[in-house]
Amino acid sequence: MTTEALDPRQAADQAARVVAEISVEPDAPLTVETDPDRTRDLKFGLSRMRTDWTPEDAPLVQGVLAVAEGAIRRLFPDAFLLMNELWALVREPEHDPETGAVRVDVYGWPHWKKTPSGAYIEDYSRLTDREREDFLMRIAAMGVEWGQRSTVAWAEAMLAKVRWEEAMATGFIAPSGRVTVEERTQRGRAAALEHRYHAVFRAALSRAAEQLVADMSKLGQRIKDATVF
Repeated sequence: MTTEALDPRQAADQAARVVAEISVEPDAPLTVETDPDRTRDLKFGLSRMRTDWTPEDAPLVQGVLAVAEGAIRRLFPDAFLLMNELWALVREPEHDPETGAVRVDVYGWPHWKKTPSGAYIEDYSRLTDREREDFLMRIAAMGVEWGQRSTVAWAEAMLAKVRWEEAMATGFIAPSGRVTVEERTQRGRAAALEHRYHAVFRAALSRAAEQLVADMSKLGQRIKDATVF
């Protein structure tokens, strides 16, 4: 541990290095401890490894995922409308075995029947030529707009990351006097915790938006491939 009093320039430089290191932590290759003396402890630890969220974390994680799903649906309402209009023509809805009513999700869209393997039961030959052309034209017309929305989501994710890094750096250089780098790092992490979670959330939204745009393009190709000659 290094204890030193830093001048403002040194503190800023050191903060930049620490933030840069922390920013790439999730993507850094894992270094495995191979010390033979630790083999027994390692095996014991793996046997007790958790594979699920804790009871305290599980509802919080599910809540965040639900919020993210809702945000994507609000960002691309026309895409989800188009998809469900298509599904209504090529898929079969699930019905409640007791009431006979169509089962719907939390957004009001139907649940669709699946095969035992989990694939949706679909028949694109049900589409008329006019319906097929209409869907293809709508996907092509909205493709640019969807791409722009995805770009905005990416920009917001980048801005959230910058804000987190700024908060981390501010917390790092805030202490005065002789403070160790480790202590500064911990204070920086604590100061930026809320910003870091927000940055992760925005990154998830950006990735989901990018994936949806790609999926809509694939859907258009699927409709083309199903053309009946």
